[in-house]
Amino acid sequence: MSNKIQQNKEKFLALLKGVNRPGIDKLIDWLENWSDFFSAPASTVYHGNYEGGLCEHSLNVYNLFNEKNTRYDLGLSEDSIKIMALLHDICKANFYETYSKNVNIDPENKNRKEFWRKIDAYKVNDQFPMGHGEKSVIMLSCYIRLLKEEMFGIRWHMGGYENKDNYNAISAAWNMHKSGACLHTADLEASNIFEDHIDQVEVAKGQVQQKMNLGR
Repeated sequence: MSNKIQQNKEKFLALLKGVNRPGIDKLIDWLENWSDFFSAPASTVYHGNYEGGLCEHSLNVYNLFNEKNTRYDLGLSEDSIKIMALLHDICKANFYETYSKNVNIDPENKNRKEFWRKIDAYKVNDQFPMGHGEKSVIMLSCYIRLLKEEMFGIRWHMGGYENKDNYNAISAAWNMHKSGACLHTADLEASNIFEDHIDQVEVAKGQVQQKMNLGR
């Protein structure tokens, strides 16, 4: 585990251990000892598609959501801010797995062996196929009792990325609790502004080019 991943894990746990909610200790134990939450990526090919990306994303969302709570006077407690932001994507724990694949790094030389590389990548291996936001609510409810506002925020944090059939429900939930819209925008800002995307094919190309330059 890299220093950055370890530091993010410590920050995350320090925040979550400050939550005063029955069952939070058992949830923390699961995160630490029974899940890959702190080493998992946030996605396979989009934002945070690297080791530790999920925890990094969750912390970014927390920082943004915490600021929005003050800016828009949402009135959320510290516990609710932490639960909604840090754990909105708990559904992604034990969700991805690594594998190796062969990729061509030069389309003009597909038939030449030296232009193919084996790279590490992530793919989905969903052992609990219950959706996304709703899956997070279900998983959290196994350990702690969620407030209605927390449920609404986590369930609909994907906003417009949900199936169109759910738009009326999202609108109704956000009209009841504005925090849901703020959690969604915090999620968008974190993933599209603060987080990197690593193209492993481009990385492999760079490594080949570096070797070629050294060989000159």
